[in-house]
Amino acid sequence: MSPSDRAWAEIDLNALRQNLLNCQNIAGKAAVWPVLKANAYGHGAVACARVCQELNVPLIGVGDSSEALQLRQSGINTRLLILGTAIDSEMEHILKNDIEVGIHSEMRIQDLGAIASKFNKKLGVHLKIDTGMGRLGVRHKAIPRIAQALLDNPMLELRGVMSHLASGKGNLDAFTEQQNMLFLQAIDEIKCLLPEAEFTSHIANSAALFTRIDPLGDAARTGIALFGILPAGLPQHNLKPVLSLRTQIAFFKDVPADTPVGYDSTWVSSTPSRIATIPIGYNDGVPYRLGLNNDAAVLVRGKRCPIIGRVSMDYCTIDISHVKNADIGDIVTIIGIDGDECITAQDVAAQAGTIAYEICCSIGSRVSRRYVASHISENAPYHA
Repeated sequence: MSPSDRAWAEIDLNALRQNLLNCQNIAGKAAVWPVLKANAYGHGAVACARVCQELNVPLIGVGDSSEALQLRQSGINTRLLILGTAIDSEMEHILKNDIEVGIHSEMRIQDLGAIASKFNKKLGVHLKIDTGMGRLGVRHKAIPRIAQALLDNPMLELRGVMSHLASGKGNLDAFTEQQNMLFLQAIDEIKCLLPEAEFTSHIANSAALFTRIDPLGDAARTGIALFGILPAGLPQHNLKPVLSLRTQIAFFKDVPADTPVGYDSTWVSSTPSRIATIPIGYNDGVPYRLGLNNDAAVLVRGKRCPIIGRVSMDYCTIDISHVKNADIGDIVTIIGIDGDECITAQDVAAQAGTIAYEICCSIGSRVSRRYVASHISENAPYHA
């Protein structure tokens, strides 16, 4: 068994393309800005960014400076926006690579203005308005001071005004409409205070886009929807899952009744059973919580096989007693389709008591990514 065969995630880049085109169709005249933070939600940021660049998206959002610089170093020349906080020590590289940053305070405007002046290079910035998320961003009453600070720092170019929606239900939550109205008021005030500024307004996320927030704004920041996932309870709108997570049977044995398996002996065979060990664990994206109630399953030869005992760091054990001719090397599907059976990231999240975002983002670095249905590979050079 080679390292790449231990456990792998299959990433269907054609599904990613279709999802992106679906988002663009729903957005209408508004731009779609893919968000590829956290290694593209575990799907592999470089390969996904190449698909986005191939489809001529106007801007890609990332979480922090290191993610933006990784994409630039990999040949991505699309506009990049750091949605989180930019680190001062990386600002020289950010400026040299024409990466845009979010700003969320008057002090930050002054700091970034000084750095941009030091290197004599304009910095594109997006002002974040706190409309109710309560994390980063300026409150509405600070807008006049912020506008003056931007005027006092000519090396900063206002390219966007943004906010962050708090609800995962999108426009189905009344608080989303309230936030959007506050955002529109902020936009109007900024246009009055900075009449020369030409900027893009963006507040909508995946949930807001697919629940038809109105007005949508100039751009929608789509993240999880690109990968065929929407928050629980929302219609999936023909989105296609992009990721499948698989491993293979590494070992199996027949055990008699009353045999305990795993840490703390939480599962004990009630009858003679065939137990398989699979080389994937909570370091690889299989939630520890799946082993607490012995009610989760994986797929082997198109059949559901219960996860038995505790999920450990490197391994899980499954019951394959009912799978005819199961053998070492058989593919085991944790997320994905096998025959007529399917397990989605949302299914795994529901069983683990969490959200699908966490399931995808937690797939560890030793899980290889295999890009299928595409001519683009993670390591191949990009040619525009």
